[in-house]
Amino acid sequence: MDIIPINPIQGGNKVEQKLDKAAQKSGTGFKETFSNYVNEVNDLQVKAGESIENFAVGKVENVHEVMIAMSKAEVSFKFMMETRNKLVDAYKEIMKMSV
Repeated sequence: MDIIPINPIQGGNKVEQKLDKAAQKSGTGFKETFSNYVNEVNDLQVKAGESIENFAVGKVENVHEVMIAMSKAEVSFKFMMETRNKLVDAYKEIMKMSV
């Protein structure tokens, strides 16, 4: 039995690419970059919800597509939450230093 390799998810480094592009552009700040990332995560959540609805009503028969959409949304949301937690921790450390 041969093992078939799984192709990596396309566009998996979108966040890194966006941050690199933002650093190269002088007009894009942290606020806009983070806002764009949050909007991208929201779009993935919406697409996963639509995929679940389409599967429930029978428009989509491929369970794998639904699971992939859900996994993308879950991973991106977890990454966003960890990023937020790190930013809050950094803010708290800065506030401790200024006292």
